[in-house]
Amino acid sequence: MPKLIDRDEKRREILDAALQAFSRNGYHTTNLQRVATAAGIGKSSIYHYFPTRDALFQALMQHLLEREVALFDQVLSADGTASERLEVLIRGVEGVIDEWGNTGPLLIDCIHDKRGRKAVARTLRRIHEPLRRLIADGQRSGEFRRGDPGALATVVIACLDGVLLLRLLDPESVARPKVAAELRAVIRAGLGAAKDNA
Repeated sequence: MPKLIDRDEKRREILDAALQAFSRNGYHTTNLQRVATAAGIGKSSIYHYFPTRDALFQALMQHLLEREVALFDQVLSADGTASERLEVLIRGVEGVIDEWGNTGPLLIDCIHDKRGRKAVARTLRRIHEPLRRLIADGQRSGEFRRGDPGALATVVIACLDGVLLLRLLDPESVARPKVAAELRAVIRAGLGAAKDNA
């Protein structure tokens, strides 16, 4: 009897292997054979899931971008005050700073492509809206200062993504003690969040 294959599980395994291969070698020097070797399968098996290297890379980037959206959605729709949810979000971003050393270069490769730029822009819009709602909630409850919640959400995202970009370009700067605490302090100060709301 032929062995049953869980297609979703196999697809995830290939994406995990692709993340390793593309992170290590970059998009332009990674071929499907490298991915197959990392996955421990034959190259022809990849074609059952991804017809080309580009299709595999686009699927990998979509997978990584969806994880970012899920982080924002999960945190920002959770119970708790606006300040508490903001704190959980910042900690969640801190938790992926080290991972960004691997995925950051892929994002740079991704935005060189028109489709990739559109995918990243869509992701930024998708995380912007729940963050805007969180800030508006905090303003209504008096936890955050008045101001345009959309503009404030843009600035918060810029702060968070700026730290992730620094992790890619200058890892030592992000490794310095207190960077995470200062990131939190800067965002909270920008929103006018009082310390006793933390």
